[in-house]
Amino acid sequence: MPLLELIGLTWEIRGIRRGLDRDPLTVGPGDTAVVVAAGPAEADAFTDLLLGLEMPVGGRIKVGGQEITMRLPAEREVGLVPAGAGLLPHLTVEQNLALAARDGLAPLVHGRIAFMARRMDIQGFLRSRPHELAHDERLNVALARALCRLLPVKVLVIEDRTGCGPCHAAVSAALRTDPSLAVLVVTDDRTRVASLASPAHFWETADAVEP
Repeated sequence: MPLLELIGLTWEIRGIRRGLDRDPLTVGPGDTAVVVAAGPAEADAFTDLLLGLEMPVGGRIKVGGQEITMRLPAEREVGLVPAGAGLLPHLTVEQNLALAARDGLAPLVHGRIAFMARRMDIQGFLRSRPHELAHDERLNVALARALCRLLPVKVLVIEDRTGCGPCHAAVSAALRTDPSLAVLVVTDDRTRVASLASPAHFWETADAVEP
């Protein structure tokens, strides 16, 4: 069974209805798929749909066979690695990881951070700040933050944007850390991710066919 299914998904950007060039989009455990958007604004809008920050015009989003189209972001088993890692520069790595849990359960939060730091082999720079890390190290921290969520992540969305460093390290680290994940890269330039390791399946955004 696919972990991620996008069925008939459509959305609007600047008053134009958009969708994917092939339907449905499916990503299984251990697989990588890529959605190539028409530009950074559409890439951001598409990511927001998956995270629940925006609602689609039509269609369904399913994770693990369960429809999540109308669920709140905190209720979705979807994690995010932002383009450029998206770490807060004034916080340490440990403090950035703590942002993944927002319910105030301090002992559980610290235990989760310690577990994920060991799993991702980032214990050595928990007290460092993002600017002290290399690009790939920042991506590993962003990945660890996504996986620190108390609701287990089944689908990982990795952003790739022109002007930011490549996402390849995050894709490799995600599947190495948890081979059961479904990974979806959302990019604004196919040439940046053309060399992603197989299996990688590509979809592109396109004008939606009116019903």
